[in-house]
Amino acid sequence: MRDDQARVLRSKVSVKETKTIAIVSGKGGVGKTNVAVNLGVALSLQEKRVLIIDLDIGMANVGVLLGKSSKTSLMDCVKRRESLADAVVEVSPTLHFIHGGSGFTELTNLTDPDVAFMMKEFRFFYEYDFVILDLGAGATHQTFDFISSADEAWLVVTPEPTSIMDGYAFVKLSHHHATELPIGVIVNRAMNGEEALETFDRLELVSKQFLNKPLRFAGFLPDDPTVIRAVKAQKPFYLFDRTSDVSWRLDHITTALTGLRVQERKFLDRLVNRLKNRNNRVR
Repeated sequence: MRDDQARVLRSKVSVKETKTIAIVSGKGGVGKTNVAVNLGVALSLQEKRVLIIDLDIGMANVGVLLGKSSKTSLMDCVKRRESLADAVVEVSPTLHFIHGGSGFTELTNLTDPDVAFMMKEFRFFYEYDFVILDLGAGATHQTFDFISSADEAWLVVTPEPTSIMDGYAFVKLSHHHATELPIGVIVNRAMNGEEALETFDRLELVSKQFLNKPLRFAGFLPDDPTVIRAVKAQKPFYLFDRTSDVSWRLDHITTALTGLRVQERKFLDRLVNRLKNRNNRVR
């Protein structure tokens, strides 16, 4: 995509009334799509209209986790000049998703009429409170127009050293393509808050030292067996068990977006949840 086309796309995708968040990762296997889907579910249950766009080329994992299939894709609509609304899959009245399509790599070859069509069609995105972009692992020149068009990127990492290194590689590439793009960090599968903050601090240290790029700690999600059971059931963990540790932590993350306070958990709630998880592990 030429620079002038990219500037048009960046100016149109993100608008004041709609918060756009690109969920990204430096490598695969860190739970990025799980974060994107459950964030969308949690926001939709707080009476926010949410659209998830699955741009993880060829994977279509958003539909799998939501237990829904898509008959057409964003790129199908662009090629056929059909309304992008035709590609929307309704999960609930407040939660919808679109599959980007295997031809998403063709974004680099869009013609001027293609871009004009997309600009006109993207207007229906403004009906949503949140548009969540689920990008494939790593960043490419094809996807960075979408990443840098978002209001902010949320980088998902785990405490593993390789994940931190790959996360920094994303930050470095992002700094080159979109210097001013705010980047939040979600530490997934952390044992506790202390490990999550240590992971974030290690990543931010190299980011500040070598790029002079500040990062924001968006929160963390614990290593909770609820997630594995929910994936096997093809259901978002936030719907599978709202009382789980990971769902409670997700509530803390959405607080920054909605302003709604999280109800603190009492001793008995925490004890019952831990005993329940222990029983599941024993099985």
